[in-house]
Amino acid sequence: MTAGDGFGPALAAALLGADRAPAAPGAPHGTAPDLALDPDLAGNPGGALLARLAVAGARHLAGAGLTAEALTTFPPGAAREGRACPPAAAARLALLLSGGPSAEMRLREWCALAGAAGVSAPAWLLPALAPLREKAPELVHPVAGAGLDWLAQVEAGAGAPPPRAREAADWTEGTPAERRAAFAAFRGRDPEAARAALQAGFKAERAEMRQHLVEAMRAGLNDSDEPFLEACLDDRALGVRSAAQRLLARLPRSRFADRMAARVAAALVVESRKRFLLGTQHALTVALPEESPELARDGVAPRSWERDTGRRAGLLRDILAAAPLRALSAHPPRLLIELALRSDFPLSILEGLMAAMRREDDHAWARELAAVLGEAAAGRLPDVKDPKPMPGLWARAAAALPAEEWERLVQESFRTRGAEAVITLLGNAPHAFSEGFSEALIRWFSATLRATRAGRQALVKSWAIGRSSQACAPSERTAAAAAALLEDLPAESADQTEQQLRNQATGLAEVLALRLAMRREFGTGERD
Repeated sequence: MTAGDGFGPALAAALLGADRAPAAPGAPHGTAPDLALDPDLAGNPGGALLARLAVAGARHLAGAGLTAEALTTFPPGAAREGRACPPAAAARLALLLSGGPSAEMRLREWCALAGAAGVSAPAWLLPALAPLREKAPELVHPVAGAGLDWLAQVEAGAGAPPPRAREAADWTEGTPAERRAAFAAFRGRDPEAARAALQAGFKAERAEMRQHLVEAMRAGLNDSDEPFLEACLDDRALGVRSAAQRLLARLPRSRFADRMAARVAAALVVESRKRFLLGTQHALTVALPEESPELARDGVAPRSWERDTGRRAGLLRDILAAAPLRALSAHPPRLLIELALRSDFPLSILEGLMAAMRREDDHAWARELAAVLGEAAAGRLPDVKDPKPMPGLWARAAAALPAEEWERLVQESFRTRGAEAVITLLGNAPHAFSEGFSEALIRWFSATLRATRAGRQALVKSWAIGRSSQACAPSERTAAAAAALLEDLPAESADQTEQQLRNQATGLAEVLALRLAMRREFGTGERD
């Protein structure tokens, strides 16, 4: 850039201070030259300075021959996503785009809030938003997709087709990324036609492209896809075979699922014996599978770091992980879980069961796993072969519960279990908490800080307080509770644990206050 393009004066203004810098040449004080800025920026030196810097950057990115107004205002008739962005929210976006700690996380949150509020990103920040489009298109498109398409067309020249027109074209043309996006859109519109078109020229595609196109079939996956995916198991590329194996495991009526179910039936046999006065007793017989070409074709092969019996136990784990849960429907889930805990291969069986449960998103199995493993973690289940991994397994099973059930379980643990158990559950927490749970969690933090040094040390080692800042609901009450949490800690202390806890509590309070402010800027947050 040169001084003549406006960047030099804008930089000087930044160094001197926006409120003390001279006006840009040919413009009133606090505005940018030849630019119709948002009227709300009048009398706002800081906002006007950011706009001047955006003008300079837009000119530099777009090249010669384009006016600042063409790049920073939407012309009449240009597409935009929603209503104009509130000035405070626009200023926040500019600040987030400048970088800093956790800027990308907050930037994603800004886009989500703008999309929910039906707000479009300001035109003068489109060039700075463009790089995020590749990282998080699902967030950027609702608030800036049309604007970025328009900007790209302006940069390329009036005769160039807009990017969205190219995306809607034949999926066999364009760059690999454009082809993947076009095929995924095609698959979303018409799964059957997309699969037929893919089959026609599939063998001529490069291995990496074949893999990406098979993965895109997850959208609209149905039983009619099974013959094509079964044929992909013999593809010469490992990536294609792996992608097909993952999708076939999601089709419970496929030949792949039937083969896995048969293998589970052969490997796990529940024997029932009636004993006088003792009722019916059950025992689990485990027959570890052997390596075979047929098993390897379905994606089950020993892992290099597993040895001897561990290799075969690993095969059992992976068979269970890929098998449909209907393969275990002959017995109640609780019985199978308890028998697995008492078997010689508890971890292999439980890891496989949990993988199958997560794939099918089966809440009934999640409840049974969480209940039984919770008892094992608390030492209330006899004859468990290896109790050490139980707390971690319990937390992972609980994480598959619906969010409201997970919150109830954790709140019950506040009262009935120690800090270590609660922190283990929090390590597998959902991405967002309800407001009521957020308040209860912060109260538990406060009570734990006041209770024992062991509890404080558990909190500081896990970073549980700091990591909750993104998941807690940003409301007036939670922000106030987080601010009050600091009162439980000394302002100055030579104790390293106390210092670290205060830093985490400070971060929690600051992040919740910032997230609440962002909602207010869109007009969606609570007000006093």
